[in-house]
Amino acid sequence: MKSIEEVDQDLSQAMKAYLESYASRLPVKRISVVGNAPLEPSAERRDLIDSSDLVFRCNSFVLDRPGDAPCLGTRTNVVVAAHVTRITPWFFENYGSRAYLVIDAGRMSHKDPAFPPTNWPEDLGAWPISNRIFGRPLKIRIKPEREGKGAVPTTGTCAAYVAHELFPEAEVILTGYSFLHDREQTEWVHHWGDVSPVHKAHLLDREGALLQSWVDEGSATFVA
Repeated sequence: MKSIEEVDQDLSQAMKAYLESYASRLPVKRISVVGNAPLEPSAERRDLIDSSDLVFRCNSFVLDRPGDAPCLGTRTNVVVAAHVTRITPWFFENYGSRAYLVIDAGRMSHKDPAFPPTNWPEDLGAWPISNRIFGRPLKIRIKPEREGKGAVPTTGTCAAYVAHELFPEAEVILTGYSFLHDREQTEWVHHWGDVSPVHKAHLLDREGALLQSWVDEGSATFVA
């Protein structure tokens, strides 16, 4: 009989292979993880995102429309969504060609998040992000003094964590993350245009410090 550690290793490798099946090319050498903070137009950023082998986007993401100034690009290989995400016009676009991962950050004591969300197409499958493999270890990284209790990681940090942990050999590009440099914000301002309060369980100072530690050690690059 396999140990829990062996089962988790098998599941991680299966998840990695699943995401690789949606990659633009193999092996996966560069991953872009795109958060939802407002960004100014940049052809260089757009090209960096769209030339990546895997592009992760999350929750209420936006893609460049035809005729828009270049900014966020259009390539989307992996969508990471909270169970109660706000749906934008791009969220289900060409969903058959994307991998969808679902978290339930507020209920990480549960083995798996509830699925499917009621507003999803009936034929859209998704991979629940394991709380044992990803959710709890991430919470502990954010709040080690309480073994993660009381921390609810943002979907953006969860997306970055999955990419960082599953593909340690790849270059990871982070963009659209406002809390790397603004860790005291109390409202989310989304590129999509809406504003919502930051939940008190989102410890942006800790999450920003974690992502910045990856930048400092060279395992990720932040692009404004």
